[in-house]
Amino acid sequence: METKKKPNWFIKILLVLFLIYISLTIAMETGYYEAKLSERTIITEEGMKKFENDVNNGLDVDILDYTENLHEDYSNQTTKAGVKISSAIEKFMTKGISNLIEVLKTLFT
Repeated sequence: METKKKPNWFIKILLVLFLIYISLTIAMETGYYEAKLSERTIITEEGMKKFENDVNNGLDVDILDYTENLHEDYSNQTTKAGVKISSAIEKFMTKGISNLIEVLKTLFT
């Protein structure tokens, strides 16, 4: 009987991370990311006409009245917990590094 080879998980994980990297690089190079960002700030034709009419009529204008708000909030309990954990880690690391710098200052002065 032949023994089966065990799958090399490190190589599989490395391959998945490489594929993610390649896909993100392609998205950045083709301008997909910039196009998605610009969609948020584009004034529609109707918005432009309304803006021009309001300016001609002497009304107060605000850019937020003429753009479409495409922001959707996808936060949930998991993302809120992640933000809290990352904030706590950031505070801990900031205090730790500043304390380390203070100790090094006292040692070398």
